[in-house]
Amino acid sequence: MTQPLEPDPYRDRRLFGEDLSIDPYETAVIVIDMLNDFCVHPGKLADESALSLCSAQNMVLASARDTGAVVVFVNEEHRPNLQPVRRFARKMTHAYTGSWGAEVVNPLVRSADDITVIKRRYSGFYQTDLDLVLRDRGVRTVVLMGVLTNICVRSTAHDAFFLGYDVVIPEDCVGAMTDLEQTVTLYDISTHFGWVSNSEAVVGALRSGDKIFNAKLLPGGK
Repeated sequence: MTQPLEPDPYRDRRLFGEDLSIDPYETAVIVIDMLNDFCVHPGKLADESALSLCSAQNMVLASARDTGAVVVFVNEEHRPNLQPVRRFARKMTHAYTGSWGAEVVNPLVRSADDITVIKRRYSGFYQTDLDLVLRDRGVRTVVLMGVLTNICVRSTAHDAFFLGYDVVIPEDCVGAMTDLEQTVTLYDISTHFGWVSNSEAVVGALRSGDKIFNAKLLPGGK
């Protein structure tokens, strides 16, 4: 028989209970899949609520650029002429190379110094050069922003953790399709993979050296 869920089953064994100090010169702010096809109608998978993230994301991006952190846009992109055989690849009919849908949404501020990494799967690390880019820059901490929290952001967070990076996710800079997906994913990350905080705390850490707290989230909500 299924037992009732504990309010916080990992309360006594959170891996990331201590506050985190970061060095901007060893930090990368990574924007994941903030693309027209995911965020703007008539994008093929558009949920325009994602655009509400842009204001907080821009504050973090400005702080990153001002303090010497590296900014990386990790964008999903697919070849329109691939004619794939594999089932997963056949379903990737969005964010085609060179299309409007593959472009970063207009509200996000870009800089000529930003780095772009193209991914073909959920994780920004899977068979890309993202890890090489970060290691070449001496990055130790990654701040992840974008969509969807429970798919591409989560996959990238897992791989970043497995590769030895400190992972920070400002919860007001990531979005999912449902509250359940958002809450459960952020709880899992805050207990097992990194720090879940907010944009204000990340800005304070970058600009003033403030420590980043790890939110005490619950599986069913705060």
